[in-house]
Amino acid sequence: MAFHIAQGSPNPQILKPGDNSSFTVEVYVDGDPVGPGEIIQVKLPEGLVFPPTGEIRYMKLDEGINRPMPIESRDPNGRLVRFKADAIGNKPEGFYSVNVQAAPTATPGDHTVPDGLTIGVTAAKLSFRVSVPEPVDQRVYGTVGANGAKISGSGFTSQFVGGATFKIIFANAFTSPPAVVVSATLGSASAIVTVNSISKTEAVIFTASPVGTWKPVPFSFIAMGPTAPQA
Repeated sequence: MAFHIAQGSPNPQILKPGDNSSFTVEVYVDGDPVGPGEIIQVKLPEGLVFPPTGEIRYMKLDEGINRPMPIESRDPNGRLVRFKADAIGNKPEGFYSVNVQAAPTATPGDHTVPDGLTIGVTAAKLSFRVSVPEPVDQRVYGTVGANGAKISGSGFTSQFVGGATFKIIFANAFTSPPAVVVSATLGSASAIVTVNSISKTEAVIFTASPVGTWKPVPFSFIAMGPTAPQA
């Protein structure tokens, strides 16, 4: 008697860091069918786990079957889980759906275990691909006094460099230079405020009096752009 076991499509399964998803497992046996109770072991690669509340289900969609399977054991680190299979026929009939979660800190790239699936003495490869996290939108805004002190806002620090030059340092860097809009605050609305330079980590601001004389004046700003998601 020889078992056949394999990861279903898509293979490799693609997840983003932090994703909770499911992958499929197909199994059949040469010769006579086998009754319920065979143990299937799932070994997950580093960075992926079977969640504490995860489920393994047996599905035969054309017959409306979708039921949870008894879990024999789950290792404390979540990377090894064993469950009792349903009856196994001599051709693929239905499939198992197994929960899997990628850690928020999972390294992007291919994660493979040569013996990720095991039944009896038969083993098969289990493959996942962790994608690069997509950037998220970030907005940083606030008000800066003529002395360079932060009056309001969060996500930045500010400095009065000297003359009429200020620097805004973003607490969480953008993935590319953001769009920055500045304006003079109430009480100095006719003053001139300009953006001199922008990088992923800071913006340099110049200020001047209404007649164009360089001098420090209070201003407000907003910076908008993509940033890497926080773990």
